[in-house]
Amino acid sequence: MATVADDFLSALSANGIKYVFANAGTDFAPIIEGLVRANEAGRQVPDFITVPHENVAMAMAQGYYKTCGDVAAAMVHVTVGTANAHCGFLNAARDHTPLMLVAGRTPLTEKGNPGSRNVSIHWAQESFDQGASLREYAKWDYELRSGQPVESLVGRGLDIAMTEPKGPVYLTLPREVLGEFSAGTVPTPRQPGTLAAVPSMAAIERAADAIAGAEYPLIIYHSMYNSAEAYSALSALATEYAVAVCDHAGGSLATDHPMNVGDIRGMPPAFIEIADVIVVMGTAVPWVPAFSEPNADAFVIQIASDPNFGDLPFRGFRSDLSIGGDPALALPLLRDALSDTRTRSKGTIDRRRKRIAESRAPMDEARVDLLKEARSMSPIHPAWTAHCLNEIKDDNAIVINELGLPYAHLSISERGCYIPGGNASGLGRGLGEALGAKLAAPNRQVVAALGDGSYMFSVPTAAHFVGRAEDLPTLTIVSNNAEWFAVRRATTRMYPDGRASKATTLPLVDLLPSPSFERSIEVSGGHGEKVDDPAQLQGAFERAFTAISDGKSALLNVITRAGGR
Repeated sequence: MATVADDFLSALSANGIKYVFANAGTDFAPIIEGLVRANEAGRQVPDFITVPHENVAMAMAQGYYKTCGDVAAAMVHVTVGTANAHCGFLNAARDHTPLMLVAGRTPLTEKGNPGSRNVSIHWAQESFDQGASLREYAKWDYELRSGQPVESLVGRGLDIAMTEPKGPVYLTLPREVLGEFSAGTVPTPRQPGTLAAVPSMAAIERAADAIAGAEYPLIIYHSMYNSAEAYSALSALATEYAVAVCDHAGGSLATDHPMNVGDIRGMPPAFIEIADVIVVMGTAVPWVPAFSEPNADAFVIQIASDPNFGDLPFRGFRSDLSIGGDPALALPLLRDALSDTRTRSKGTIDRRRKRIAESRAPMDEARVDLLKEARSMSPIHPAWTAHCLNEIKDDNAIVINELGLPYAHLSISERGCYIPGGNASGLGRGLGEALGAKLAAPNRQVVAALGDGSYMFSVPTAAHFVGRAEDLPTLTIVSNNAEWFAVRRATTRMYPDGRASKATTLPLVDLLPSPSFERSIEVSGGHGEKVDDPAQLQGAFERAFTAISDGKSALLNVITRAGGR
């Protein structure tokens, strides 16, 4: 006799869920029984992957989606598993990454049902409202009730998750309800979500007219999940019309593109301040007002599925024209609209191209000069780490850069090869995202770059276990400066003349004595090395990539220059 758990598994599969990253508990009994029965019967169900910590499971779901565009699910144990998943859920919400987080629910009854409470923790793990802790960040949350069709709830949750602006949803499943008998109907396969909205042509034409008439337009673009058409359109538009592009978080434009003026952290403030038209596409934070703001006479256009970013409690960035619609769909339309203005704008375009080249020249020269100096710096400068990686990685390698590699020094020439750290920056996502990316793209090299602090947040033992158990070899680069540099920088920026700015060591900043991170991969059968000599780094990369090609994960503990970018 089929159960609700059987229906749940079938519903996941029918909605395109191929993988569930799971950390089980006592509430999983009906799910485990259902998986065994499905395997014996040859019925199609998702592949449940054992992940020994929820932080890793949530990051895997996000890395998987960011690489292949297919939604995945994570399943955790009641309240405690939800608590461990919270940081990853917040990351997904702020990155607008769709996923379904499913949690078991402590049995509702003390006796009288096969799924009733039978261990003491079932009383302690109940809460008055299990979904409350995630509700602020969930696009939708719900608890399955007795008699409800679970396939409808799974479909509804995934429809909401996959509709722009995308994001995570949360579903709880009481154990007794999962164990109830059902009709066992198999749902029809479907594609969840709603087609993304296309911006109105009237709005696109207004934006195109503004760009065409500008002396110095700037596009600030952020789309982590760009389509091939949008990637090509942005590159072509920037080239044809000489429009400077701030590749907000990286990965939306080739790093050596002549119109690429850097990411949000590396772009000089002057590019914002001199622009007379600024087109903000898909980013909630286009500039940091404490450091630079547009000129008062600049015309600011914001294009996003929700250009007001209503999920953020406070956001004061100005907009003279707000356009609702998917930025990835807006780009080809914007390029087509600009084609009507090209002939009359030739002189303007030539002036822009010359000005951008002149503005980029000092940036390019500074990168070259820094690399020459970094070649022999000890401790190792991150620019040298990026250079050595560029020399050996494949062109289509995927780089997950949580922290540690300067985007300006990376060579990224293809779409989908760079995944930045994210907007919420809940640390510890890098290792899990790398595993998810490798699962989605098993034939591509995958590199995770983290700082030493974020590596410790990543629950390395759990992550490296999954890499070995699921045959997902990746390279981890730990940029080890033995401190929380972000905390140091925040303190010295706020108090530039304070006592902390003059101190050698700061409270709550040092991470000493630094662990031998290279050994943590060895206990899971991987290859690890500590590198503190810049002359030895290239050889270490070669050995690491050899290990990966042999099916073993690798880790380089790179002793870096504190605060280097």
